[in-house]
Amino acid sequence: MLWSVDGRVFRTFARNFLPNRLDWLCKKAARKGHKKILLAWNRGLGDIALGLYAIVHRIRFWVPDAQIVFLVRENLLDGFSLLEDVEAIAAPRWVRGQPYDVNKTLLDLGRSPKEFDLILEWPNPSDWVRWQHGNLVPRLSWNQEHEDLWKKFDLEDDCIYIGAQVSAETNYGLWRNWPETRWREFFQKLKQYKKARVLLFGFGTKPAFESDQVIDLRGKTTLFELLSLLKNRCHHLIAPDSGVLSMAYYLDTAFPLQVVSLWADPKHGILKQNVASPNPLLVHRPLIGSHRDCSTIEVDLVLSTLFGKSHVS
Repeated sequence: MLWSVDGRVFRTFARNFLPNRLDWLCKKAARKGHKKILLAWNRGLGDIALGLYAIVHRIRFWVPDAQIVFLVRENLLDGFSLLEDVEAIAAPRWVRGQPYDVNKTLLDLGRSPKEFDLILEWPNPSDWVRWQHGNLVPRLSWNQEHEDLWKKFDLEDDCIYIGAQVSAETNYGLWRNWPETRWREFFQKLKQYKKARVLLFGFGTKPAFESDQVIDLRGKTTLFELLSLLKNRCHHLIAPDSGVLSMAYYLDTAFPLQVVSLWADPKHGILKQNVASPNPLLVHRPLIGSHRDCSTIEVDLVLSTLFGKSHVS
């Protein structure tokens, strides 16, 4: 049958020849005067900027006065607060990668599914907003109330701080990560830069890195604290295709930051989005491994990208 190969042939056919499902649902809602729309999301942080921003944008194209509500994992609430004029409801029992029941979750929270005119249980940015690539700049709003959160970390004033995420921290796409051996080589060679300090961002605590120049903040910051540190203390950010990279890149406020991103496959993430950051002071230097292998990106190339051609191995 046409859709027998894992559905891929059918999905390609649907993308090219069938009406866009999001547009169809929104036009139908507009005709009926429906305004309150619920979307469920149990996937990654980076998708807020890379997919859901465009979905919100498109909903408002068809339903300008839409009341948009997201039902999400609890640890995504801060990220969703960066989308303007949407409400986010926490689903405390949801676990990433696990199935969920929207109706049951709402009832458990004391909310009725009937209060929503349209419920999108499985939003599909890959198919619904493919038009955004190269056209739409995601903009994540920064709340000045979070500006000074960096101060609680008591960092020295005269150091050069490099934010780093050593792993994309997902259950798929492990090829996206720069190998641990490369990171250890990077930290070893960084010793020649006496004033350099690395702030490790993320959630997991492994692998451990022992170095006087490494300050391990994994699992010790909220998203707002992480972004405040990037804005006010970091000169650079090194990261794979990850939620941290996407949130930093699309933060809609001006602050100087050099981003060095590490890629095995450029057909993903912010490279696939193919638009400039809304931050006019952000400089992006993507490094792409050969043969879809992130390990081929050499440490000396990363160091010379950070510190200039004067770097000596």
